[in-house]
Amino acid sequence: MPNPTTAAAAGPAQPGEWIADLATSTVSFTVRNFGLRSVTGQVPLVSARVTVGPSGQPVSVRAELDARGIDTGHPRRDRDLRGARFLATDRWPAITVQASTVQASTIQASGAGWTIAGTLTVKDRDCPIRLDVDGAEIIPNDPASSVNVCASARLDRRSVGVNSAPAFLIGHTILLSLAIRLRPPAAVPATRASAQEGHR
Repeated sequence: MPNPTTAAAAGPAQPGEWIADLATSTVSFTVRNFGLRSVTGQVPLVSARVTVGPSGQPVSVRAELDARGIDTGHPRRDRDLRGARFLATDRWPAITVQASTVQASTIQASGAGWTIAGTLTVKDRDCPIRLDVDGAEIIPNDPASSVNVCASARLDRRSVGVNSAPAFLIGHTILLSLAIRLRPPAAVPATRASAQEGHR
């Protein structure tokens, strides 16, 4: 299996809308429970797109999660999290992230990366969020030229109105981990483009 290469080594990305491959992308979270152990879970990714500008650098990000599908491996706990005391998913099923500030940064482990500053919306509450993104990995033999992106974030659940449980039951700090595979903008086939030119 070929080793991925970093996006920095491959040069700027193709401008346009890069769309997440939902089948191979995951969003997971970790929170301490009872102050002694950690609980992990996943939230289904509904959509994600990264807009790359003419310079070949990302300029905006938008993602949506389905809070109704939250899964910690414990059905009763999952029902509680979906309920009115926590996420109230019957009323607000979507969790969204919207960001228009993307800055290049240096990640010690992988070199190039990005820092994304944006807004997280949970229920009817908006709060700032910062995502630290590792350098994207290009899959050399993937015919669609996908890239794999790993990102992480830390947030206080109280900032999005999830504050009904005391800290000794559910910790305040939530760690988010995202592993996203992005597909490049669809290119117009050369034969189609030539035909369009001929009809002008």
